[in-house]
Amino acid sequence: MFPHSLWAWALALVCAYLMGSFSTSITVSKLFYKTDIRKMGSGNAGATNTLRNFGVKKALLVVLGDGLKAALAMVLAKILVGPEAVLYAGCVAVLGHIFPVYYGFKGGKGVMSAAAMILVFDWRIFLFVLAVFLLVAVFTRYVSLASMLAAVAFSVGLLVCYRDHSGYLAAGLCTAAIVVWKHRSNIKRLLHGEESKLGKKK
Repeated sequence: MFPHSLWAWALALVCAYLMGSFSTSITVSKLFYKTDIRKMGSGNAGATNTLRNFGVKKALLVVLGDGLKAALAMVLAKILVGPEAVLYAGCVAVLGHIFPVYYGFKGGKGVMSAAAMILVFDWRIFLFVLAVFLLVAVFTRYVSLASMLAAVAFSVGLLVCYRDHSGYLAAGLCTAAIVVWKHRSNIKRLLHGEESKLGKKK
């Protein structure tokens, strides 16, 4: 038999993945518009694509839903295991958002879920990441570039604040790498000058 703590870890991480797999943007698009957000605009199941296709109110629903599921997964992990599991559960929830089991493993890019995860884990790192995101977004108007650099900033924040926790840094690096990888189509468009800017219609 495995130790009780190992079962608790397994349950916490499995629940985090299943909770993260719930897609607010796909649910909103199907519930209100009888369509799939992944077939519209950029094809991404996230807040930015929802904003461009359905407006501010629906985008805010997506932001709230995607953030809440990561936060709840982390709270559950703290209850089941303890504070040492909180970051890992958050990262797994983000992974679930990106590769959701309910939607053929085709989800969003994990930005909003990751933002909530960082906020719940450490507000200091969240403020640093938010500052990087806002600076890049304001000066370039590229949300995709701001999101990728914010993901990198998360790893930097972990390195500075938790340099003695190699597990935290590994989880942060893996999460950041997956978020950047999910933006690979955006990277190609950025390199070719074809990426859409915030506030500019095609």
